[in-house]
Amino acid sequence: MNGRVAVITGAAGGIGREIASLLQSKGMLLVLADIDKKKLEEAARPYGKGALAVKCDITKPVEVKELFRQAIKRFGGVDVLVNNAGIIVPNLFEDVKRAEIERQVAVNLMGPINCMMEAVPYLKKRGGGSMVTISSLAGIVPETYSSIYTATKFALRGLGLTLHIELKRHNIHVATVFPDSVDTPMLKFEAEHGGSPLTFRAPPQSPAAVARAVYRAIAKKKPEMCVPSFDGFMSKLLMAFPRIVAWLWPYFERQGLKKKEEYRARV
Repeated sequence: MNGRVAVITGAAGGIGREIASLLQSKGMLLVLADIDKKKLEEAARPYGKGALAVKCDITKPVEVKELFRQAIKRFGGVDVLVNNAGIIVPNLFEDVKRAEIERQVAVNLMGPINCMMEAVPYLKKRGGGSMVTISSLAGIVPETYSSIYTATKFALRGLGLTLHIELKRHNIHVATVFPDSVDTPMLKFEAEHGGSPLTFRAPPQSPAAVARAVYRAIAKKKPEMCVPSFDGFMSKLLMAFPRIVAWLWPYFERQGLKKKEEYRARV
């Protein structure tokens, strides 16, 4: 990967920073994008001329186009896209507001689509490359109190698998990563704003573990990676039996509620 160029969205956050650090350690040049300019510049500072920071709202195609234009101008091409930016607004579906729906769909689904549409022509020019999208285990199994978030993450799985098949003829590898809960500010936000108890049922993963999964997905050309892998396997197995999922979930919620209160007490 030495000398290749990676565009990373949501690069100012915990997972984004870990992905950037790992890819840079493999010799990659970085194009870091985020909506928070101050934190973005802070994240890019350790890499000096090996990183370009571009303030970008991925929900706006014009800004995404400019992101890639600047990447090409600075480094001459793009080899890897990591769709990492995402948001969650926990709420029961019966209480969800239209603005909450539209924002989550815009960032979590249309944002990656905007970036992929812009990236594909550049990857084709390079003779191939990789696109990796961070989804969630909520993209495999349902997450109550977060139905819209779950819907966007399910959609990313379908998108990723379809493009994994379609774009092979251009030597473009497409992968999706499905982390369980991750120890980031987003997790704290969920704890304090009505997040699903299911999110807290298991100990949170580290951002570094997600970054390693992204790297393995690129290096080994895996279509899907789950973090942790066993939880991903069990999630996929359970989804073959929807009635069992519906039966088990209230029990898992009760377990998660206790862990959620313990987490809130710690933070």
